[in-house]
Amino acid sequence: MSDGQLMDSVHPIVTALETADVKLATATLRSLLSAHEYETAVDLMTRWSGRFDDDADYLKVRRAILGKLGELSDALLVNHRLAGLKAVTESSLAGLEGRVRELRGHAPRLPGPRRPIPPASDKRIVHLLKESRPYLSNGFTSRSHSNFLAEKKAGLEPIIVTEPGFPRSVLGSLPRSEMRVDGIGHYFLDLGRDLDSLPVDRFLQVFADMAYERVSKIRPAAIHVSSGRRGYETALVALAIKEKTGIPVIYEVRSFFESNWTGEVRYEAQGEIYESRRRIELECMQRADLVLTIGESMKDEIVARGIPEEKVGLVPNGVYVERFAPRDRSVELATSHGLAGVPTFGYVSNMDHYRESQETLIAAAAHLAREGRPEHCVLVGDGPRRDKLERLAESHGVADRVHFLGRVDHELIADYYSLIDVFVVPRTAERAATFVTPLKPFEAMAMRLPVVVSDLPALREIAPSPERGWTFPPDDARGLAQVLKQVFDDPEERERRAEAGLRWVRSERQWDHNGPRYAEALSWVLEHTAAGKDD
Repeated sequence: MSDGQLMDSVHPIVTALETADVKLATATLRSLLSAHEYETAVDLMTRWSGRFDDDADYLKVRRAILGKLGELSDALLVNHRLAGLKAVTESSLAGLEGRVRELRGHAPRLPGPRRPIPPASDKRIVHLLKESRPYLSNGFTSRSHSNFLAEKKAGLEPIIVTEPGFPRSVLGSLPRSEMRVDGIGHYFLDLGRDLDSLPVDRFLQVFADMAYERVSKIRPAAIHVSSGRRGYETALVALAIKEKTGIPVIYEVRSFFESNWTGEVRYEAQGEIYESRRRIELECMQRADLVLTIGESMKDEIVARGIPEEKVGLVPNGVYVERFAPRDRSVELATSHGLAGVPTFGYVSNMDHYRESQETLIAAAAHLAREGRPEHCVLVGDGPRRDKLERLAESHGVADRVHFLGRVDHELIADYYSLIDVFVVPRTAERAATFVTPLKPFEAMAMRLPVVVSDLPALREIAPSPERGWTFPPDDARGLAQVLKQVFDDPEERERRAEAGLRWVRSERQWDHNGPRYAEALSWVLEHTAAGKDD
């Protein structure tokens, strides 16, 4: 039902509500908020105009609805009204003000005259990061550390500087302010306290001040910055240092975060937050000396946004083929999980975001079960969505055919891959999933597993059909079940494509391959920077 149809259907109610008292108005807005009918709520608030703007409860619901639509400036106006009623804390008000200032273009600045810093070596490069090994292990830090090692092997000198507050935010303390990890220097900026309560604009200024001090001592040839939590924020810090020192900036765009402000797909590409984040992201890419990204789909999108193609380089995700090597299924592990002799399909991923769409795998298992097929589903990983997924398996009547194996230590993960006969990446048709290439299918290919993926650009470039994979329509469990039947019923083709995937990752997608790519990127930046100075 469209918003217009919904409003027509409730017109008599709306007419009555136009004369509502504040309690009825507030209760109505809460109901619409719970039902995710934000536009209808906005229509009502417009009809009521400012009638209830002296009531704190009404204003809080109004603010929440505006936040759900990504309209932070309007939410801030409501927050100021609440402040006048003494109904909001100073820290809450400052936090929202900081977010709005950032969206309006407020960026960190380093005071004083420009101070050029000559590099100690044309091989030295500082990586500014939100987080790093050894204190945090996730997809972001795994890619980062693997590439640091590749850079070092290629003759570069990577040095790591993380944002203020890390790893205190993870550990509750700071064991060491600097250390070497696999021979690579790591510096942890710290103020001796948790910085979570600091407004984002003030946090970035602190980050810029502290990073500038450290970078001045390191004297790198370039600053390499990777996407932060909102995408561009760490780049803003690097660009502030560039303005002060002239040190060139390489910006590695690992995802597009402008739509990650909400979990509701219908709102992700609209509203003030989306538009402002997209604008700031583009400005950072324009100001950087070189933009790197992780896949062809992302590169195409960056060029489409207006960045010259010659300024965009590709450094893809990779795999350690020695660690993820083909192997037979672990009999002991299979027996302990009730999978001995059972044909399986499955996925390895956290259960913390709807984009991973493990639901599609569970529904596909139900389709296969109804057809009398023997295949079971294996899900490796954990997260806040696991309970929901387990309930879904029960509701489909396949709780005995969907195996939740939980979180697995990274050192053991290859053995758990061996429990999966056909690896499936079931990501939903969401913006990040459309463009961002995940790590897991590379690992599966290195183990010579056949790979089936949602038909999305970022996944098609990894496992194109019929070259080295299979595709199915995103969110289509029946379609996935049909593809899985083809894969299981044609062992010769299954082996051919799996072997092609193995050859491809070995020749094109090992982590060590990225060392020369980074060295080439740094050389390109230094040559163009020198040419610019000569001009």
